[in-house]
Amino acid sequence: MDPHDRPIPTPLTGGYDVDENAIRFSNYFHVLRELVHMSSGWLALVPRFEDKLRLGEHIHDDARAVSKVRRRLYELRHPSDYPGAPAAGLTELLDRMETARTPQEYLDIAYGEAKPALAHAMRIHLEHLDTVIDEPTLLILRQVVDRQERHRLEIAHDETLAEHHPFSDLGALDIILREERPLGVLPQLDEPARDPFVDVTPDGDPYLTDDLYVNGDENHVPLEPEEQRHFFHGLMDAELCAAELMARNSHEHPEMPWDFHVDMARQCWDEVRHAHVHDILMRTELGCAWGDYPVGFGYFKSIYAFDLLGRLALFNGTSEQKAMWRHSHRRKVLQARGQEIVARVFDYLLADEVPHVHNGTRWGTYLLGGDERAYRARVGELREGLDRTGKPVASQ
Repeated sequence: MDPHDRPIPTPLTGGYDVDENAIRFSNYFHVLRELVHMSSGWLALVPRFEDKLRLGEHIHDDARAVSKVRRRLYELRHPSDYPGAPAAGLTELLDRMETARTPQEYLDIAYGEAKPALAHAMRIHLEHLDTVIDEPTLLILRQVVDRQERHRLEIAHDETLAEHHPFSDLGALDIILREERPLGVLPQLDEPARDPFVDVTPDGDPYLTDDLYVNGDENHVPLEPEEQRHFFHGLMDAELCAAELMARNSHEHPEMPWDFHVDMARQCWDEVRHAHVHDILMRTELGCAWGDYPVGFGYFKSIYAFDLLGRLALFNGTSEQKAMWRHSHRRKVLQARGQEIVARVFDYLLADEVPHVHNGTRWGTYLLGGDERAYRARVGELREGLDRTGKPVASQ
């Protein structure tokens, strides 16, 4: 074919220049980073299970979006890890998110204002960019904007959360170079929140005995329907506690590298997914439901009382590691009894525990100046203070 006979392509439009593009991505960065940070702080205090489930997924989505936005900023000749501070208009919205007094007030602002404004700005960006010159931006925004719009619909489970755009175009707001916006941190937790129909007691479900949570020959695998009902109900709550602990690790330590927050976001999502699996299993296979038995926060409080290094060593480096053995053991026993669905659940729980243990090693080592031996020594020291089920005898 003669090259001159090829179809004439659509002309280039030029779209935004590089500096305008970088400003827009800088504003997206601030909104998304604050959403990850504040949602991680509020997740434990949101009582409704379905909202915890969705928040865990959204934190993970938004953390990955921040990573993509940071990378695009780097590509747009912006080598700094921090792209300047937001200007007054955006700061006002972010301040209201940060100073929300109740979980519902936070959700109203984050999902009724921030996410709609972010999605609206990204739609404007998509309409005006050059799809050839700026194809990397096109691909990022198409993915992120769809997720932001879906997030709002998933959390808006009643009519009180109306979509509101506080800006005509959030992306066009000014950025103040060489300044930083610090992230505020919520007060430490007393205990997580649960649906109002869930009975929270100091000792939790008395049906659950220690031999369910020890490693070795004395470990008891629940096989009968009644004990499986209690066991999976307790396990669902344990998964929620794990998600809440990872979210709080992220929220309470904004000084940590961004990759730490991505890892905590992924583990938080893993844990709420596990809770979702147990919820479905109880209702479809076991004839019970969330809230049928009491729950307690003794183990959560005993781990949460430690500093970040202690939490990583005790939960990721000890609890998750020991759970790997128990999940493998349970899977084999249940397969032998022909309970394939329940066994498959443990197969996937086991797969997820491996990166969770690695999170502890990676970030515990980081906190000790890159000395992995020092981290493993700290894990060993803390294990000396555990009872036979892996719970600290006395919190510190």
